[in-house]
Order: sequence, then structure tokens, then C-alpha cells
Amino acid sequence: MTERYSNMPDDGLILAVDGPSGTGKSTTCRALAERLDAKYVDTGAMYRVATLAVLRAGVDPADTGAVIAETARLRLDVSDDPQSTAVWLAGEDVSGEIRGPEVTAHVSAVSAIPQVRENLVALQRELAERAHRAVVEGRDIGTVVLADAPAKVYLTAAPEVRAQRRYDQDVAAGREADFDAVLADVQRRDAADSSRETSPLRPADDAVIVDTSELTPDEVLDRLTEIVAASAGEGIDDAAPADAAETEFIQAGFDDAAAYGADDFDLSAADAEQLAGTDWEGVEDAFGVQHHEEEALCTVAVVGRPNVGKSSLVNRFLGRREAVVEDTPGVTRDRVKYLAEWTGRRFWVQDTGGWDPNVKGIHAAIARQAESAMATADVIVVVVDAKVGITETDEVMARKLQRSEVPVILVANKVDSPMQLGDVAELYSLGLGDPWPVSALHGRGGADVLDEVLKAFPEHPRETSVVSGPRRVALVGRPNVGKSSLLNKMASEERSVVDNVAGTTVDPVDSLVQLDKKLWRFVDTAGLRRKVKQARGHEYYASLRTQNAIEAAEVCVMLIDASEPVTEQDQRILSSVVDAGKALVLAFNKWDLVDEDRRTELEREIDLQLAHLPWVTRVNISARTGRALQKLEPAMLEALESWDQRVSTGRLNNWLRETIAQNPPPMKNNRLPRVLFATQAGTRPPTVVLFTTGFLDAGYRRYLERKFREEFGFHGTPVRVAVRVRERRQRR
Repeated sequence: MTERYSNMPDDGLILAVDGPSGTGKSTTCRALAERLDAKYVDTGAMYRVATLAVLRAGVDPADTGAVIAETARLRLDVSDDPQSTAVWLAGEDVSGEIRGPEVTAHVSAVSAIPQVRENLVALQRELAERAHRAVVEGRDIGTVVLADAPAKVYLTAAPEVRAQRRYDQDVAAGREADFDAVLADVQRRDAADSSRETSPLRPADDAVIVDTSELTPDEVLDRLTEIVAASAGEGIDDAAPADAAETEFIQAGFDDAAAYGADDFDLSAADAEQLAGTDWEGVEDAFGVQHHEEEALCTVAVVGRPNVGKSSLVNRFLGRREAVVEDTPGVTRDRVKYLAEWTGRRFWVQDTGGWDPNVKGIHAAIARQAESAMATADVIVVVVDAKVGITETDEVMARKLQRSEVPVILVANKVDSPMQLGDVAELYSLGLGDPWPVSALHGRGGADVLDEVLKAFPEHPRETSVVSGPRRVALVGRPNVGKSSLLNKMASEERSVVDNVAGTTVDPVDSLVQLDKKLWRFVDTAGLRRKVKQARGHEYYASLRTQNAIEAAEVCVMLIDASEPVTEQDQRILSSVVDAGKALVLAFNKWDLVDEDRRTELEREIDLQLAHLPWVTRVNISARTGRALQKLEPAMLEALESWDQRVSTGRLNNWLRETIAQNPPPMKNNRLPRVLFATQAGTRPPTVVLFTTGFLDAGYRRYLERKFREEFGFHGTPVRVAVRVRERRQRR
């Protein structure tokens, strides 16, 4: 029996999936519908059925009028059973025939006719609305057909990958196929689709893009499940409010529009005066608003000599694969903190590099990082390799920790079978108490260690998690855009190795740099490759560490080579920074190589490819000559100020009332979604939560974000607008 996910929506549309053919839409969406106990609607098959009807009628696909006439009387239906592939034309199942080469060769031409598309779009919407609790996939689902879908995904893949998948399907079905011919057809269809005004190769603005080129079907399925779960999480429970009178005022006085018109959002002078004096903290409590402030969490440091399995144990503690693991000593170099939770209690897990007292150079620096972790932790977990036994390094570390003021837990790792338990007895001689036998590889014993860690935690942590010291700046960008050169120029010394060869920087390089106003901690990162999975060895770990550097940074300076066209890779990196919620500054480097013609081209590229980032400060610099570097610090300070900025709930709701009065949200099902009230639930990045009686579509949320920025600024930081839907209450 298919498992039913309890946190998923109970009715209506669940997910709209779009993208070109060959990306795995049908396979994944069918499996997702089964997993969620939902219906499955393949509206993309409708265009193939229409094409088949045209061909059966002997109509030339190039004869627009005849095609429109034939498709206007189309008699088709599709199954909403995820286990069925049935598609009916005039009562006949044509699911096999529509995948043939003849239909494939003409479907783009038929679907490109505007009148055909209008007829089929209306039918697509009818099918989607008729299905109860459905996953819908097809062409233009997110951009045209179901633009107000609660969750959207755009699946994509390289043309070669899509062609290979289609070729494999044809071979498996016993159809004659030639890979070169299939690839040529895929490329031809992409070219035809790209020329359309509403191209299926262009995702919706609010769609989550998932590249399936190097993902297994199970990985794609898990990713879509996460997206649906996140969308479902936008709803809040319908429990009775703690302060009924306060909530009643919000519902009745703020925007309870009897006729759902724009004028109904205006308050009387008395209401406005009452609104100005509202106890917004009480309202937030009534609606269950939880502000996520810095928590005072305890920290457990995992230490030990190199290659004893510290990072593997950390991943077991986390319940997810975050720490980098490889069967090579020295992969972990910095001490990295991860947020973990066990039996309802949250705490920090600090992974460290291998500790050894007799090393020099970079290994000595790694050892010092481990010592710093031990000095600040609330509990120390010492990991020893049970297979190797006690080494001289283990003995030195044990003598050091015997004098520790904090609790120490000894873990014997790599006890992969009961036959090895006898080897654990030797570890009692370290004088660190009872050794806990675990196998980080197989997950054995980790829960017992976590229970012991929680028992050893003090009531109050030794250190809080509040950020202090120099602000962290990550220099990011694709390879060879001048990140290391910029760091060296700002530091006035050679902090990073610079070479014309792309990929010179592998590890993130931390440097304290004093600028005009503040001391900053700059992190020079490795250039991000287009696809991390294409990297191997140290390049793979360099990409992971760069991603970690972005996550750890407060503001990112994104470098773009101004002398070359803005690339898709630049946009991917920008998306990574924005998705991570970091403050952002755009630095167009190598400006000394830009002539007048290139400036004109660059402005056009920015208007086309970076139009969605009007809130980011642009600085034109030259790391080689030092041009305009003094403009970077004010831009970073402005971005960080916005990143930390908070708007009071009262002021936010006064603005919201006026903004909605000017332009109410679009009606859904003949009802106007009402915004009950808003609050800024967090900073870093600023997050605004709207409590509503209905879902607000992506276009209206973008409108609110734009007006929010016009009113309050927030220049240089992404702003997240979340919607929490509360069902309308019946008044007594």
C-alpha cells in the first residue's frame, strides 16, 4: 500500500510540473501521485492527441485553418489514475500511438498555433479543476495553464540526456530508433519552442527548477516530494486563537470586506486610530506567530586524529549527509558547525579537522582549529579508531582532555560487528571513562552516544550563537573572474595564489582585511562549476566548500567578468546566493578591459538576464588597477543593514492596508482572498509572513514585495514573502 504523507494538502491541486520532453516528467509525476495518494493528470498528452487527430483526418499540419477546425471538435479524455497510461481519442485508447515518430515530428507545429492552444488550455484547466487532489504535468502548465498553482516545478535536462531517454524508450517499446535522428529531433523541437511567445523552455518566475540530467528517478521524486511538503507547510492549523477579542478586531476592522471591493479595505478614522494603538504582540500571539531569534544552544565538538571517522559520525548525529566524507585523511580542514536535533532538543555539532601535535604548516593550523573547538564546546566527543587501537596521538589527546573542565565522551568507531567488541576494552586505558562502541558507517550505536551527549549538556551553554566579530564576506563567481586578485588588492598583499588558469583556488581562504570603516573577514572561494557533479576529486570538494562558504557568509560579493557576456553559470551562482538568503553586492570586474561597445552590450545583457535583481547594488571595478574598490565597502554596509533590518508589526500593517486598498489581490473562485495581518517573522534575510483567508498568487506576492521595498528600502538583500492561509471563521 502506498504511504500517505500526512503533511500534504488534502484537496485541490498539489503540484504543477512543466518542462521540455525527455526530462522525466511523466515517470516522476506518476510516482509522486502514487506516493501522495493523489490523482495524476498528463495534460501534455493532449497536444499529441490533437496532433494524432489532425494526421488521422489527413490534414496537413502546416494548414493552420484546417488544423484549427479539426482540433476544435476534438473528442479526447485522459486517465487520472497514476498507474494508467490511457489517453482516449473518440473513445479509443491511443496512448501508444501518440508516442510514435510521426506524432513527435509534428506536435510542436500543431501546438504552436495560438487558436489550438487556446482551445486546449481551456480543456487542460477543466481537467485539472475536475481532478480532486492532483499532480498535473504538461506544456506551459506553470506559465499559462495553471499560473496560480500553489507549487510549481520546472524539470529540465541537457538535450543529449533527453534524446538518450527517448531513444531508450523507443528501443524498449520495440520501435525502430536512431539516436542521431532522435537528438536532431529534440534540438529541432527546442528551436521551434524557443521561437514561441510563451515558450515551454521558459519556466515560470516562481517555479523551482530541477535539473534531472544527473539525477536518478528516485532522487527527482524525493526532490519533488520536498517541494510539495514545503508548499503544504504554508498552511497553519485552525486552532482557536489565544486572544479572541484581538483576532476579532483584526478580522472585522482590518479588511473584512462584505462585497470584496477595493473600497472595503479602507478604515474609518476611528478604526485607523484603534489600529494605531493595537497591541500587535498580542495579535501575533493570537495567530501563533513565532519569531526565530538567536537561540542559546549547546555545542558538542567531535575531535580526534585524522581519518578516524569524525565526519561520518557527525552525519549520523545530523541524520543527513552534510559533512564531507572521503577515505582520505585531511578532507576536513576547518571547524564547521551544523544544527542538529535529537529527541526534541536542538544543539550545535562541530566537525573538526584531524588533531595531531607533531605537524607543521597547514596541518598545524587545522590542529589549532580543533583545539579552539575543544576550548569552546560544552561537550567533547573524542573519536578513536577501534580497528587501529590506541596510537601515540590518541594518548597525547587523552592526557590533554583529562584536565578538561567540560564533559568528555569517548567513542570507539569502526566497530562494525560484535566480534570487534573485545577490541574496545583496550580504550579504558585512555582514562576518559567508558568507551562507546559505534559504527558510523552502518549507523550502529550513534543514538546511545547522542543520549549521553544530551545528558552531559549544561543548563546554559558556554557560548551563545550570536554572530560577533568581523562580518563575513564571501567572494563568489565562476572561475577566473578575479576573486583572488580582488582579495589581494584589498589586502594590499598576496593573500591568495593568482594565476590565469581557471581553478587555481581550491579551498576557501579566510583573510581579515581592514577597510576604511570596518574590519572584515573575506573568504576567497573556488569558482563554481556549472555542474558540481561533473567535478572529481579536489574540484568536487572545492565546489562543496564554496557552497558552505556561501551558507556561512553574511554578505556575498558576486564577481562577474564585465569583458565577457553574462553567462548561465553567472545566473546559477546568483540563484545560489539568493536562495541562501544572503546580502548581495554585484561587482563587474575587469572594467579596464571594457570599451564603449561592450558597455552597451553589457547594459542590454543586464536588462535581459538580471532584471529580477533591481535591488542589488552594482559596482564597476578593476581588481588589477584598483578602480572603484572604495565603493565596495559602502555597498556591503548598506546590504548588511538591510539584511538586519526589521519593520514593526504596526507600521507594516498600516502600509499593507494602504497597499491593498490601492490594488486588491485577484479574486479566486469568485472570492477575494483577504489579508488578515502581516508580521516580519525574521531577519537575515528579512521574512514577511502574510496571514490570509486564501492563497495569493506569485504575481501578487511580487507586487507586494516591490511595494514593500519602495516603502521600507531593504536594498541589497533578498526579501521572502510567505503566505499562511487561515480558513474563514463563522461568527457567532
